[in-house]
Amino acid sequence: MILAIFNQSGGVGKTSLTRDLGYELGTLGKRVLLVDADPQGTLGSFYGLSPAERPRSDMFWTTVCTTTDDALPTILPTKFGVDIGLANRFLIGDELALMQQQDPARLLNVLDAVSEKYDWVIFDCPPKISEITLQILLAAERLLVPVQTEAKSVESFAEVQLEIAKAQRRRKNLRLSPLDIFGVVPTLFNPRLILHRHHFEELSKQICPSFGFAVHAPVRDYISVSEAGTRRMPLKLYAPKCPANQDVTALARQLLK
Repeated sequence: MILAIFNQSGGVGKTSLTRDLGYELGTLGKRVLLVDADPQGTLGSFYGLSPAERPRSDMFWTTVCTTTDDALPTILPTKFGVDIGLANRFLIGDELALMQQQDPARLLNVLDAVSEKYDWVIFDCPPKISEITLQILLAAERLLVPVQTEAKSVESFAEVQLEIAKAQRRRKNLRLSPLDIFGVVPTLFNPRLILHRHHFEELSKQICPSFGFAVHAPVRDYISVSEAGTRRMPLKLYAPKCPANQDVTALARQLLK
C-alpha cells in the first residue's frame, strides 16, 4: 500500500505523524518504507540520519528526478526497523529536472519496482503544491490528511479538498484508479482547550461530512512528541507512556483494517 500523508499547509504535524505511524506499522510486523519529500529533510533527521550532511547520491529523489532509466532510488535502513528515502536541499534542483522530463507518472513507474519489497510505502508530502506533490498524488493508492485543530488549518481545509479533486481528475485522465481517501486525522489536539474541541467538532460534524471524508480520532499534542524529534527517535521509544502513542496505534490499526 502506498500512502500519502498530505496537507498543503506546513506546521500541521505531518512529519511527526509519518515518523510515528511508520514505526508503529513496523512494530506490527509490516515492512515499511518512509519517503521524505521536503527539502528540509526533517523526517530523516527524526530518524537520526542527518540528511543535511549527506551527499546527493544518498537522496531518494536523485534517481527519480534526474534519470529516465530503470535505476532504483537510494533507500537506507534505520536502526528502528523501517527503511527511509531521504531528501535534503538537493531536492530543489532535482525537482526542476523532474519538471523538464514532463513525465507525470515518473514516480509511479519507479515505485513499481520498489513497492513490492514493502507492505507500506508512506510519503511525507511537502508543505506546498509542487511537481513532487503532484507526482506523489498520482503514485499513491491511499491518502491521509492531517489537519491541525486551529482556526487557520481548519479554514484552509477547502483548499486541501480542491487539490484532492484536481488529483482525482488527473488520475482519471491517466486512466488510474481513484485515490482512496482514508480520511482526516486532527493533529496537535489539546482536549483541554475549548477552541480545539470546537474545531474538532466543526471538522467531524460539518466540514468533512460535506466532502464525504471520514474523520478519525485526534492525535493529541504533548511536549514529548517534539522532544522525540530532538532525540532523533520515534515517540514510542522516547516516551512509551505518552498518551499520543495510543492515538497513533489506533490510527495504524484502522489503516490495517
